[in-house]
Amino acid sequence: MEEQKYVIAIALAEQNNKRLMPLGGKTFSGVNTLSQSSKKEVEKIILDLLLRIFQRTTEGSLKISNDESGLLLAEISFESLHNNIPVIKSNWINSGDTDTLIEKLKSICSNLWSIKFQKHEGIIFNDLKNKKLS
Repeated sequence: MEEQKYVIAIALAEQNNKRLMPLGGKTFSGVNTLSQSSKKEVEKIILDLLLRIFQRTTEGSLKISNDESGLLLAEISFESLHNNIPVIKSNWINSGDTDTLIEKLKSICSNLWSIKFQKHEGIIFNDLKNKKLS
């Protein structure tokens, strides 16, 4: 039986001069995360996270921390999610060191993408582990 993957969307944001890292995710089993059939499910994860972030705008000024890697998508084992993400999240919130965050995520995730929206093309996935666009 194939190991279940957990796919998480991660936003690196700042609100009222404080860093925050909201997460959203879903368990996937036996699928290619960015295949055409799975892309809709992945896009729902991203949309859910972005809607939660949008709702926070009533609490004060909100911005994504970095244009290049402010919104991420990671494919991770359930064990790594529970054992490593809380520490990585806390370290980034305290330090704001996005380069270290990305390197730590690369080391524990089976796949890692930055996400952008491009007019007339839609969601663009930039593969941070293998350096290619999807």
